[in-house]
Amino acid sequence: WLNRYPLEGYFLPAPAAPNPAPVVICIGEPGHRKEEYLYKTARYARDRGMSLLAVDLLGPDNGARFEDVVGRPDLEMAVSFIMDYLATRDDVDQGRIAILGDGSGSFVARAVALDDRFAAAVCDGGMWDLQERAFLARHGAPLDAGSIAVLKSRIAPNLKCPVLITIGEHGWLEPERANFLFEQLRTDHPDLTLKIFAAAETAASQGHADNPTLANEFIFDWLSDQLERVAVQTDGARSAVKPCSSGLRAS
Repeated sequence: WLNRYPLEGYFLPAPAAPNPAPVVICIGEPGHRKEEYLYKTARYARDRGMSLLAVDLLGPDNGARFEDVVGRPDLEMAVSFIMDYLATRDDVDQGRIAILGDGSGSFVARAVALDDRFAAAVCDGGMWDLQERAFLARHGAPLDAGSIAVLKSRIAPNLKCPVLITIGEHGWLEPERANFLFEQLRTDHPDLTLKIFAAAETAASQGHADNPTLANEFIFDWLSDQLERVAVQTDGARSAVKPCSSGLRAS
């Protein structure tokens, strides 16, 4: 990715799945290790016939140069290099690549906005970025609907795939503010879904730490539905073209 700073990851092929198979990239905010996803998410991908690519940004030397990387303003560009790698694999369905960003920051959302090869994404959708800009614009003063309305997302207008945002009721953002920011984002990208896990159903803590199983089941069911929809659309487009004696014709 950078000069003498390779990205490292684990690629787990989908067992007993026809090739090429859909794949989910799992990557966390800087500081999260790829090994986390081998026990946090691998079985959910496997059970749904998906391959998994778990990646981190720590580098090959136990993070010795990590401080040089984490502060880069173009951190999201690393994700495009991950996509370039997947493009070299003949066991990956290039039209069904999704990404799961594990964290509350927006660098994964920025990456998705810059790369149109994703079929689906689970990330903050630019919510953190919008909240941070609103905070800085008003120096931390309370914001009402009128004051935040002047702030437009720099990320949402460039998203080109369905995006799921999940937070907990007791997470980093209060549900009322999350709903408000979500509506702001959705004006620029209608294909957004927000799931707030309530305390009564658990998975309501930051990072869904109190019930990650519940959250992951929801997330991977959503991803599976989105990738299956892509497969159906692709098959439909192929069936619309039928061979004829003079070549191909659309039905």
